[in-house]
Amino acid sequence: MHRNEKAAWFARVLLISLIGLIGFLLVPLSGKIGGDERSNPWIVQKGGLDLATWNPERDPVIPLDGEWEFYWNQLLTPDDFRQGLNMPHTGSVSYISVPSPWNGKLLDGIKLPAYGAATYRMVLTGLPPAEELALKKTNIRFASEIYVNGRRLLTDGQTSGSPAGYRAGNSPQLGIFSAAQGRIEIIVHVANYDYVNSGITDSLRFGLADRLIADRQLALSKDFVVLSILGTLTLIYVICFAAASAYHIRDNSLVLLAMICLLFGLYHGLMGERALFPLLEGMFSFEVLYKMKDFISVSACLSLALFFHHLHRSKLSLRITQVVSIALVGFMVVIPMLSIHAYTPIQVYVIVLYQIVQFWHFLVAAQLFVRGERGARLKLLMLCVAVLMINLYSLDTIFFALGIHKSAWLAQFCIVIFNVVMLPVVVLRFFEAYQTVNTMKDQLLRLDKIKDEFLSTTSHELRTPLNAIVNISESLLKGVEGSLSDTQTRNLSIVVDSGRRLMVLVNELLDYSRLKHGDLALQRSAVDVKAYVESVIQIHGFLLEGSSTKLMNGVSDHLPPAYADGNRLIQILHNLISNAIKFSERGVVEVTAVTIGEWMEVRVSDTGIGIAAEMRERIFLEFDQGEAAQYGGAGLGLSITKRLVELHGGRIEVDSELGKGATFRFTLPLAGNEVETLADGRSAASVRSVSSPLGVRPPEYPLYVAGKEQEPILLVDDDFANLQSMINMFKLEGRTFIVVDRGQLALETVFSRSDISLVVLDLIMADMSGYEVLGRIRERFSPFELPVLVLTARNSSEDIRIALENGANDVVAKPFESEELMARVRNLTELKSSVKLARNAEIAFLRSQIKPHFLYNALTAIAELCVIDAGQAEQLTLRLSSYLRSSFDFKHLEAMTTLENELELVKSYVAIEQARFGARLQVEYELEANLGVMIPPLVIQPIVENAIRHGVMSRSKGGTVKLLVIEREPGKVLIRIDDNGCGMSGGQLDSIMKPDTAAGGIGLWNISQRLRLLYGTTLRIDSREGTGTRVEMELPTSHILERGETTAYAAIDDRRR
Repeated sequence: MHRNEKAAWFARVLLISLIGLIGFLLVPLSGKIGGDERSNPWIVQKGGLDLATWNPERDPVIPLDGEWEFYWNQLLTPDDFRQGLNMPHTGSVSYISVPSPWNGKLLDGIKLPAYGAATYRMVLTGLPPAEELALKKTNIRFASEIYVNGRRLLTDGQTSGSPAGYRAGNSPQLGIFSAAQGRIEIIVHVANYDYVNSGITDSLRFGLADRLIADRQLALSKDFVVLSILGTLTLIYVICFAAASAYHIRDNSLVLLAMICLLFGLYHGLMGERALFPLLEGMFSFEVLYKMKDFISVSACLSLALFFHHLHRSKLSLRITQVVSIALVGFMVVIPMLSIHAYTPIQVYVIVLYQIVQFWHFLVAAQLFVRGERGARLKLLMLCVAVLMINLYSLDTIFFALGIHKSAWLAQFCIVIFNVVMLPVVVLRFFEAYQTVNTMKDQLLRLDKIKDEFLSTTSHELRTPLNAIVNISESLLKGVEGSLSDTQTRNLSIVVDSGRRLMVLVNELLDYSRLKHGDLALQRSAVDVKAYVESVIQIHGFLLEGSSTKLMNGVSDHLPPAYADGNRLIQILHNLISNAIKFSERGVVEVTAVTIGEWMEVRVSDTGIGIAAEMRERIFLEFDQGEAAQYGGAGLGLSITKRLVELHGGRIEVDSELGKGATFRFTLPLAGNEVETLADGRSAASVRSVSSPLGVRPPEYPLYVAGKEQEPILLVDDDFANLQSMINMFKLEGRTFIVVDRGQLALETVFSRSDISLVVLDLIMADMSGYEVLGRIRERFSPFELPVLVLTARNSSEDIRIALENGANDVVAKPFESEELMARVRNLTELKSSVKLARNAEIAFLRSQIKPHFLYNALTAIAELCVIDAGQAEQLTLRLSSYLRSSFDFKHLEAMTTLENELELVKSYVAIEQARFGARLQVEYELEANLGVMIPPLVIQPIVENAIRHGVMSRSKGGTVKLLVIEREPGKVLIRIDDNGCGMSGGQLDSIMKPDTAAGGIGLWNISQRLRLLYGTTLRIDSREGTGTRVEMELPTSHILERGETTAYAAIDDRRR
């Protein structure tokens, strides 16, 4: 910083510090400046004041300040004082200073509370003869009655010794009376059960009636002047906002300023002399009006906080502004709901918070002024002064509310100065905006010229390579290098279609440039509109492949020809039909035409999403897509269409309702009576063949492509080009995959197959959201059981977070590189394989855990039978061998076995156990299903083993196990295992269905999980203590082993034999 700059910086710091210091010193000095603390020779002492020397002409008004008699918690009438010879019998006399609140005062060593009732009394003596006298009260909180010489002179609210009979009231009042005897007794009843301070907080003024009336009128006039100034400023700001809005400029600071002026005007009309009370007292009670005053005050504070933040968002913390706004809004909600007594204590904290924030605003404004640039310092200085005025206004209002100041003249002055200062700030902002607009206009004109030149040059440069791409691709499609496979034909068709789309965009850019510079000339002739419509519909047929949207040509064969440029008519129809297709996922796009006088009106109607009323003009602006940007495009098509229609001398309009589609109507002049040749010299038939699609239709979905792997990957996307590109990538990798183009079809595929290894899912699809598909998948499969790789066009951190939170394993942003996509696919498929291997290893380990005591018991039984029955011992040995062979087979963990093989395993196990337990164990079989049904291995034997070991054998007398296998309905087999053993409690049942309760064998949880993954079903278990247990499962009979087929398990058994 140079020496001169440093000196200037110190000068600005000194200036703003001086302004702030003077401003804040005004608050404590305002009482003296306003006359609140001026010398008063007439002081009430010990409840009396001698006015023998009073000169009404010199001092027409006297404030009755000083020591008044004070009777706490008593409402004494004039009769009470007369009967007690000026001393009431109810208690001794105390004295209190007036004006001041009684709360906090010590009376007989006790600090008085804010809530209660009291009587004030004083006597004026030695009054000289005078005309009519008057007494004016300004602020007695919070209900009062004033008696003069035994007569009730003024009443405000209703005083009472308890809250039950109390009614608030506190408005400035003036009462007129006369004093013929030269003595005046003034008794004031005061009650308060609402406000935080109580008593006579402002001077009672006594004097000549005409002078007091004049003073009140002067005070009201000042209030109305302030109201007029603030009302005028409100109107000015509203007019400025309306004028800015007419030019599409929304300056919310003007609205906030208008609200500030209006609210502060209303607030000042409801405080002080309460100038607006006479207009409202007939409609509302005092309590409602007082709440209205507080509500308006808080609303004004909220508007100020928002206004200052709006002016300097970069400097003022949004979070602090939000906290203050929430506090103010919360208090605004509380005010109408609670009584004055209930919300007043909260008001203190709200005011303190608001005042701290206002002081912070002043410091920020001062900092901006000190560090501001030279050209902006005047505006920043005025802003700093405005913020200072608001601070002074708030402080003076607080002091007035607390009774420290007896008038709010400084607050009125500051709020007027604030708005007067803000007015030139607003004018300066408009002036700066005008200068900015002029500067930007010149820049935009230069940039627009550069843009036009760039578009024209770039478009010409793009046409040659695009033409080459399209022509070479078309020649390959036509067989220049030999015949092509269906896949090659499909891929080249996509290349041709994409190239044509780019050509359309390039041509639009060229047309836009030519139209703008007036270089486009029409070659008009008589054209058959129906033929041209048919041609464009055929061109767009390829775009609708796989879509339920239909194109219809409803133009009559009997319409007369139109007088138009054929090529430009094709362009108009192409743009309108493309637009209709883009916004119509399903339904009908229809083209019709009618003649109206010497014009033909062509209508392109769709049943799409429709267009909002405010968007109907914007859609024809250059590069303005409105709310349709998500559908792609450059925003030029409809603009060029409008210009082309106007070049023909016609007009274009749109009729639409949201959700009900749109109808574009454009007019063309009719030709003469004869139908002339087409503008380009060709027949209508030749026109219909222009740019017709050359590709073949995409295949029916789902499409299965076999590769090197057994488990397929599911590809889900509704964009044909994206799907085809992924198909090519996965083919190069030798992957096995299934392709679907709809979310519902993806769910059907996932739920109908148990071998899907990965789902590659696009989030944006026509029939249902990718998030919905993802959620449905996650309802059945965890991220480890079936990984999902999400494709999204948006790659912000927020979108990625949401996708991952909804169950995606990984996210790839479109457009993607093939290497990145395939690397992520490999990672996720390897993850699935690792999880699968880990699960199989766990199952193998559990299957191998044959209990030693089981083998010991089985061998002991065989040894005993060798002595008694050698034949039975041999059979039991074979059963044990078969059982062990099945238990130790780990090579085909995922293979299926037949129901017959599984039942053989069950019978082997049962025979061994029956040899041990004899008649205590009974097993009954009811088999009425096809034994060739394929089922997962080891889903019945572990349940039977559990029923024997933990069910019937837990009872001393044993029991019976029943195994039922029956085909209940076509396509499903029911397997049920019943036992009459000891049964289980609810807690035991919950425990055995946890993953850590296999206890060295294949637990029920393991079986249930395998069934869920394979079939989407689980075990059904019903058990009661002392009664027994039933376990059921339903399995599909989708594959039944025919004669001659061999399962993996059967083949292994054969080799071992």
